[in-house]
Amino acid sequence: MTRTRNYPDVNVLDWSTIEPHVNALLEAEVTPENVRDWLQQWSDLESVLDEEMSWIYRAITENTADEEANARFQKVVGEVFPQWQVAEQRLNEKWVAVEGYQPDEETAQVFRRVKAEIELFTEENIPIITELQLRSKRYQEITGGLSIQWRGEDITIPQAEAHLADRDRAVREQVWRQVMDAYLVHREELNELFMDLLVKRRQLAKNAGYPDFRSYQWIRKGRFDYTPEDCAVFHNAIEQEVVPLATEMYANIAQETGLDRLRPWETGVGSPWLPTVDPYDQPLHPFDDVAELEEVGQRVFARVHPDFGGYFQAMRDGFLDLASRPNKAPGGYMNSFPVSGKAYIFMNAVGTHRNFRTLMHEGGHAFHFFEAFQHQDLIWNYHAPLEFSEVASMSMELLSMPYWKQEEGGVYDAEDYRRAVTEQLTGIVTFLPYMAVVDKLQHWLYADAAEDVTPDDIDAKWSELWDRFMPGIDYSGLDVEKATGWHRKGHIFGSPFYYIEYGLAQMGALQVWRNALADQDQAVADYRRALAAGYTRPLPGLFELAGARFAFDRQSVGELMALVRDQLAKAL
Repeated sequence: MTRTRNYPDVNVLDWSTIEPHVNALLEAEVTPENVRDWLQQWSDLESVLDEEMSWIYRAITENTADEEANARFQKVVGEVFPQWQVAEQRLNEKWVAVEGYQPDEETAQVFRRVKAEIELFTEENIPIITELQLRSKRYQEITGGLSIQWRGEDITIPQAEAHLADRDRAVREQVWRQVMDAYLVHREELNELFMDLLVKRRQLAKNAGYPDFRSYQWIRKGRFDYTPEDCAVFHNAIEQEVVPLATEMYANIAQETGLDRLRPWETGVGSPWLPTVDPYDQPLHPFDDVAELEEVGQRVFARVHPDFGGYFQAMRDGFLDLASRPNKAPGGYMNSFPVSGKAYIFMNAVGTHRNFRTLMHEGGHAFHFFEAFQHQDLIWNYHAPLEFSEVASMSMELLSMPYWKQEEGGVYDAEDYRRAVTEQLTGIVTFLPYMAVVDKLQHWLYADAAEDVTPDDIDAKWSELWDRFMPGIDYSGLDVEKATGWHRKGHIFGSPFYYIEYGLAQMGALQVWRNALADQDQAVADYRRALAAGYTRPLPGLFELAGARFAFDRQSVGELMALVRDQLAKAL
């Protein structure tokens, strides 16, 4: 099927240019015989809108102080998006009503999602969803503008975090406390922002007839293949199989660095589970500037597969923004441009191994889009469920590891390569308990917390979960900094219930890696086949294509932790 993309008159800022095309779709006679062509026309229109929104989102994250970009974002979200939601609902209903239609393999998952969206839809929620989008952006504005004074210079939070690997513990503590203070200045504002978001999210569920926001969001996120109860099973498996191993790792790191215990300034800010201090003279420093990072990324990706090298080379022509700078939104992400077929990587690199790993991660997301774009024609199949999209990114981190060595095209000599692999595997283990804290907090917030829950209650719950899952990092005397840790996790503000995906996906990525240890070429081939499938399979089917099982019970988690322990022993 050839993509047409024939909508040159569409302006995403002007609904009057979109509405005639929507009306044409709504007025068309649709039968089982022509429904596929009709879907392609709809997909083409949505692709044009999605492409323009990707440009707008790129602008507001590259410079959170860009007033013109912010005005475009406000206009689309406040004026055009509400009308598109109504139109999309009518299109959904028209498709589902086609008499005698049976979805095929290409459309079965889309059809399942469409029916769920019909169930969720109520027009009274449109202004609330709009407000949530606009209010969530405020979190980026607050955190993207944070900085600290360090040795006479204003530096961003990502730049400050690089100093947490300094050999001088006093430096680490001073930087960490300054970063905490920068967040705490906005404590009340962040509390007020979240409480506003919480009220609106609860109202969404109520308006749609759901008992709580968790039930509503479960359907909205298309979680057809697992339940909240399954998440509880996973949390418990992590507590039983991962927390003891993570705690042991923290203790070993402390001992090797001559410390009696790990304090939070021995870990990151954006990644507070991963130790930044190590027993070596200097932290890993794989690149000096983003030009060098691009070069090594090019070499490594090409070694994993030549096509990946080609995809990344295309991105180097204006579709990478890797350096940290003031007023740039925090974090990193990959975004896609479904008309031009381009992928874009955004991150805040300051020369650390963590930055290098982030490029590997976001590269996996980008290659997922490239592979699906080449094999799928409908926009809804360009991206798999998040639980598998993160398999794409996390697997790339692991599949690329053999090529981090200098002799393989990477950046590390033998000793630093050993350190990098150790950090990678340690990070997997220490991340999973942190993931459980973030996810369990949200289950509590949206299904169990009292109607009159307060920010103090949230602080207390976060602290309770932290003590349960993260006992290896000593926060004694730092109760406020620990309790407000949820302020430093953007997903809680902007992407509710988006975090368990990372943990479930890590189970898949570890299995892909296990296969690669036996046969790298076959594992990469299986991985590519799964990426190319887009969203044409349910989650278990996508995992199976990649050579993995969709499993997160205690036995499965325990087996994968044993694999990590064994490989760490070999690395050490």
